[in-house]
Amino acid sequence: IPMIYLIFYLGMDVAYMRNTAAKEDDLREQQRAFSMSFGAILLVGGVVAALGMIFAGPVGSLFRMRPETFRYMLAIVYSDALIAVPYAHLRMRNRALRFALLRLLFVAVNLGLNIGLIVYLHWGVTAIFFSNLVGNLLIAVLLLPEYFQLFRPALMRGGPWRALWKYALPIMPAMLAVSIVENGDLAVLNYLPDRIARSLYHLDSANAVLGVFNFNYKLGVAMLLVVQMFRMAWTPFSLQHGESAGAPQLYSRVLTALMLVCSVVFLGVSVLLPVVVHVPWVYHIVKEPSYWQGLPIVPVILLAYMFAGMYSVVTAGLYIERRTDILPWIAGSGAVLNVLICIVASRHLGLVAVAWATPASYIVMAAVGAWQSNRFYPVPFEWGRLVHLAAIVAAIFFADEWITRGMPQTSGSTIALKVGLLLAFPVLLLATRFFRAGEWKAIRRAVRV
Repeated sequence: IPMIYLIFYLGMDVAYMRNTAAKEDDLREQQRAFSMSFGAILLVGGVVAALGMIFAGPVGSLFRMRPETFRYMLAIVYSDALIAVPYAHLRMRNRALRFALLRLLFVAVNLGLNIGLIVYLHWGVTAIFFSNLVGNLLIAVLLLPEYFQLFRPALMRGGPWRALWKYALPIMPAMLAVSIVENGDLAVLNYLPDRIARSLYHLDSANAVLGVFNFNYKLGVAMLLVVQMFRMAWTPFSLQHGESAGAPQLYSRVLTALMLVCSVVFLGVSVLLPVVVHVPWVYHIVKEPSYWQGLPIVPVILLAYMFAGMYSVVTAGLYIERRTDILPWIAGSGAVLNVLICIVASRHLGLVAVAWATPASYIVMAAVGAWQSNRFYPVPFEWGRLVHLAAIVAAIFFADEWITRGMPQTSGSTIALKVGLLLAFPVLLLATRFFRAGEWKAIRRAVRV
């Protein structure tokens, strides 16, 4: 599904944000940008969805999906794409409350329908698809004010279509590559031979291996939330302020601040999660204790999300300077590396090695992205401070691994040691003079608020 999304999104949500960033005071130009971006999704996505519905049997079999499942997927993705540009408009207009309420409403409706249809009406898996589709359609109805205000089909005639497609089209293969980086491990494990599942992972089938991996992958949700919230705000913010004086210096500090926040989350989850998991009622939430054998991948997944956030920041210059044509090559290098690592690791090394494919790919993408972006939009990133921060985080993480190894995870002494290590983090930052003048005071004020 994440890969199919790209065919429907067409990069138009980001293209709309870039085109409207410099036209915030011109309603007609905003309407033109909205109409072109939304119109492209409406028409192209509609054709693709119709063809997919007709040929659901043969196409769905390529994805190991039944025809009815594939049709549901198309409907979900198309309806999701139709609300992407209105959502982008809310982000550009800083209407965070309306944006957040709509997203939360979608989750509430989706969850409520799932519970009702599965628990009481016994629909089974179909309920999940149906609930998602109904949630999207409800949000589309609630976004009608945005459609009525901004969608003017007449303005699509004579619009700068060539410039729009030149900006948007490269985003598609770039996002496809990013999607491969984020989902390549799951795709490779899905096709793992059962004999390897039994010999290397001591599980009965590839589905069992995939289940263990995916379950523990989800335990990195805390970092995912931080990075996703940041991305939601970062894209419109960076596009709106890209031409302001002092923007490069500001973007540099943003990256440092993001990595600092991510470091706190990384240490908190990595150090305390083993304790939480070994609490009896938590441990027995899953019916099969074998799910917990994938727990060592969690710190690796947290790192993957961290470097994904870094990649978003360091490539902002390419979006600002309209050099999206470079993005597919950057993301493509990460995708190729990811697939190669996943194929080799899944058959010879195990789950932790498979998990390392994602952070390794994002490290390469962030490095190449920073190099290419700085050619067109130089930003003085604080690489020295980031290495300083990484050294302290690594020292605390490995100290926890070494000191508490073999100790009962839920014992009082183990918990005290782990809390002490976490408290050592700000102490070490202060002692090694990580913070610049005024930064620590600003952090203390923010914490008090």
